[in-house]
Amino acid sequence: HAAAIKIRAANRHPHFPQYNYQQTEYRETIRENVEEGYPILQLRATDLDSTANANIRYRFIGESAAVARTAFEIDPRSGLITTRGIVDREANERYTLLVEASDQGREPGPRSATVSVHITVLDENDNVPQFSQKRYVVAVREDVRPHSEILRVSASDQDKDGNAAVHYNIISGNSRGQFAIDSVTGEIQVVAPLDYETEREYMLRLRAQDNGRPPLSNNTGIVSVQVTDVNDNPPIFVSTPFQATVLESAPIGHSILHIQAIDTDNGDNARLEYRLTGTGTDTPFVINAATGWVTVSSELDRESVEHYFFGVEARDYGAPPLSATASVTITVMDVNDNRPEFLQKEYYVRLNEDAAVGTSVVSITAVDRDVNSAVTYQITGGNTRNRFCRGCMLEEK
Repeated sequence: HAAAIKIRAANRHPHFPQYNYQQTEYRETIRENVEEGYPILQLRATDLDSTANANIRYRFIGESAAVARTAFEIDPRSGLITTRGIVDREANERYTLLVEASDQGREPGPRSATVSVHITVLDENDNVPQFSQKRYVVAVREDVRPHSEILRVSASDQDKDGNAAVHYNIISGNSRGQFAIDSVTGEIQVVAPLDYETEREYMLRLRAQDNGRPPLSNNTGIVSVQVTDVNDNPPIFVSTPFQATVLESAPIGHSILHIQAIDTDNGDNARLEYRLTGTGTDTPFVINAATGWVTVSSELDRESVEHYFFGVEARDYGAPPLSATASVTITVMDVNDNRPEFLQKEYYVRLNEDAAVGTSVVSITAVDRDVNSAVTYQITGGNTRNRFCRGCMLEEK
């Protein structure tokens, strides 16, 4: 005989009262991660033509059957729907199950009825926020203005609603308080001056934490702030003023003085070139622009110029360049390179023949342009019978 089948359901959730009613679809909610075998819904089909229902069988059918079987199973005899394994909301939040109840009638054949069961999986805070990058790297000029945004980090949470709301904070690497992060947007700002010469890189460790109860956090966020150099330091001379001495006989190319300056910037901002200032075409010195060595460029003559005074400039290659100046004094030291010279080439003297012995005949003078050059005299010729002597004193007998 033909039989009409109706399906009713009993809620098997511990916190709902049991209920029996007849309808075309059912809606249930469960929390994700409930244990395997957790009872969700009890379906019961009634054969209106027979009081014996023992032969009614239940199964999932339709296009959703394969998906349904991955997460749920239905007892073919009792109609109890339970979880088959761990249910993960992040994998699938909503399931629509189509359940068939069929009797085992033979005449004229089995009869069946279907019902839709909609199951919504509720979120549990089971996912830790994940940063969009394992490591953030940002280059920042050392002259960046305070409260400038340098980077925006982000972390996502696969959970839902408050369980997915992420806030941020810096947990290490900011001991000087030069950076701040917006807890909601992840925007990182520079809030205190940076100085490349003091600190060239900062390693900030970040925490991303959700609003779940209890909250889950990720402390692995890394931000590398690499400070880039700005030409903000002028060259500094090692010692000033510069003073040196050189023998007037020094050959051309002879090194006299090493001018040295340092620049605490980096790269071209620290690369220096040197030049002499306050010199003329007759200045007998040049400087190597790269090394700072001052050398002799033409012959020296102490007797012409003994002291040279000029300046030196050290300039970096920054844009714009910065420079420093210093004074240089070079003293030319004497070499015995000048012969004594008589004030007169010839001396004419008249002397009486009866001049007494010891009579001063003539005073001869010679000068030497060198320093500390004592001149001595001697008669080299024409002194027949040694009648004359130089600077001699005769004793009376």
